[in-house]
Amino acid sequence: MDDFFEEYSKFGIYAPNFTEAKVKAEIRTLLAPILGCEAHQIGLVHNTSEGMNLYSHSINLPKGSRILVLENEYPSNVYPWEHWQSKGVDLTFVQLGTTPEEFSNLLEIEFKSGRVSLLSISPVHWCTGMPILMEDVARLCKKFNVRLVIDGSQSVGHQVSKLSEWNVEFAVFAAWKWLLGPLGLGIVYVSDSLSENFELIFKGAGSVKNDSQYLPYRKERKAAADQFEHSTANFNDWVYFLASLHMLNQITYPKVYERIYDISNQLQTMLRGLGYLLDSDFFPNHSTGIIAIRGRKNGEEFRPEELQLFLKTKKIFTVVRLGRLRIAPHIPVTEEHIERLERALREYGAR
Repeated sequence: MDDFFEEYSKFGIYAPNFTEAKVKAEIRTLLAPILGCEAHQIGLVHNTSEGMNLYSHSINLPKGSRILVLENEYPSNVYPWEHWQSKGVDLTFVQLGTTPEEFSNLLEIEFKSGRVSLLSISPVHWCTGMPILMEDVARLCKKFNVRLVIDGSQSVGHQVSKLSEWNVEFAVFAAWKWLLGPLGLGIVYVSDSLSENFELIFKGAGSVKNDSQYLPYRKERKAAADQFEHSTANFNDWVYFLASLHMLNQITYPKVYERIYDISNQLQTMLRGLGYLLDSDFFPNHSTGIIAIRGRKNGEEFRPEELQLFLKTKKIFTVVRLGRLRIAPHIPVTEEHIERLERALREYGAR
């Protein structure tokens, strides 16, 4: 960022080492391997809600069909679909179950009940941390001819993604979560199958080919993924994100995943040793970096809001989701942090 601001102070938008085309190309190149796709299929937006809304309002679905989303899904993967209800398309919530295998069975039951045209899903549930068996999901979508959409905010950078292999039509996710990017930046993936004749419902100055030539006005749209960048972006965010991607790429993603799971497993072992019940107790053979505390083994009343406030006084930050205390450690978290949390929890329990 220092290099960028130094150069920008001298050259403005003509900074030679930080042109829009160069930074965007680098971001795409670094993202493609971890998404399991091609660089040209990637675009940049401001957030998940924006990307999902733009996609949802730009496609056609048959009247009388159904859209499926997970129960208790994050709002950015629910609200963008609600407009379809006034157009004769139902919005149905699929039960999550308590294990990845149970969810696969519940999803197949929904598909067999008929009329499903689209499934929009998060590969990891944002409240419980339960991973979804995406190979099962992809297989079922292909079998029942269902369009597959992914909200990858809880998974990209945390678990392996195979968007092309899973035959995902569209995906969107936030840069600031597991990829350590800035707030206010999101990424979209648009499959080649969707790209043909695709036109985003929103048309801006940046939506058309040769958009730097403002006159005469143009009708010919850019490639599908590029259409989501319909006008001037917050370029500072792009540079910030590129720096984050370079750092993670230098560490290598296998090592990032390994460290996330390692520190998560250490936390889970410590929490179980203190008598806490975890959602991951139901799926011990599946790795996750999101830990959800759901209760106490001894049957004592579990008050997550109270515990959250107590931990905050110790400068330990957690969130409450669905009556659970959620912890999502990333690579900066160390064994020393786990020891701090353990001491705080023992102090809380002794009150």
